Amino acid sequence: MSAISHMHKHNVTHRDIKFENIMFESKDPDAEIKLIDFGLSRRYSPENKYMNDGVGTIYTMAPQVLQGEYTSQADLWSIGVVTYMLLSNTKPFYGKKRRHVIAKILQGNFSFYSKVWRSLSDESKKFVRALLCVDPSRRLTADQALEHRWLDSQYPLSDRVPKESMLGSIHDSIIAYSDMSEFKKMALMVIAHQSSTSEIMELRKAFDAYDVANQGTITFDEFKSAMKKANTQHTDDEIEKLFKSVDIGHDNEIYYLEFLAATLSAHGRINEERLAEAFDRIDSDDSGFISRENLKEILGADYSKEKVDQYMREADLVGDNKISFHEFVRFFQADQIKQVKAFRLDESNSVSSGS
Repeated sequence: MSAISHMHKHNVTHRDIKFENIMFESKDPDAEIKLIDFGLSRRYSPENKYMNDGVGTIYTMAPQVLQGEYTSQADLWSIGVVTYMLLSNTKPFYGKKRRHVIAKILQGNFSFYSKVWRSLSDESKKFVRALLCVDPSRRLTADQALEHRWLDSQYPLSDRVPKESMLGSIHDSIIAYSDMSEFKKMALMVIAHQSSTSEIMELRKAFDAYDVANQGTITFDEFKSAMKKANTQHTDDEIEKLFKSVDIGHDNEIYYLEFLAATLSAHGRINEERLAEAFDRIDSDDSGFISRENLKEILGADYSKEKVDQYMREADLVGDNKISFHEFVRFFQADQIKQVKAFRLDESNSVSSGS
């Protein structure tokens, strides 16, 4: 539901939600769930939200998909089918022939016929009914489904809160990140993108703690609330400045990758090995140096000659119009030394003032 809410918020319909496209991240008993396979996904606009392609898998297809005109609400029907099957190990729409199944789907003709439903809660049945509703305008939206009482009671977000010490480190990392150069922030984005699940597990919990609405991004109000809890001395202007420093995309919300980049140092993940991986990723032509073309490629749509010039000025320490790995590492280490000195100075001032 969280994944679909995030997709719909950004005007993308999955169009093929089914058992085969919902995967466990690992074999761990508490493994996260991932929604995969976006080959049939479709971007739409608020002005043109209707789709006509008859795509998907028959057992989770919404009536409107079979009729040839539908919206993103088709995804919610599919989730209703998946939920029904997960709870009862039976299908809501079944028949000996394909046309029999289609007829039942079009009518929304289903019942809780399995004996297992007798031991399941009324709230779970209400959730299923609210999704397997033939009229898409009466079907729950993704956000409404996320807020449903059944999901809230069965899977409370409070279970996903990290340790208090980690939240404190997250706060300090964000403060330090706000003063970092643009080049270093870009490199941290690369490191964050290449981080494995095991490496950032606690950071994901921290993201969930900030993302109170569980919609896949952190709004300014959510960020402000979390930062106020960590340090009540922050002014609103200071928090807004911190938010903008993490919001690299300048779209008034912090994405998961942006959050990871800003908080990786809280997990002690910025060692030379990780820097080497980031350097190799940016040095896409394996020349042994980061060139202007490499920077242009990694920046993509954000490319501008001025930004490339800025990055070169920051990290090209010998002035030869390219960045070696040695310069890359020295640049990061110099930045870290500055942060340590600033921290020690702050600590010293606090002690001398008797605080």
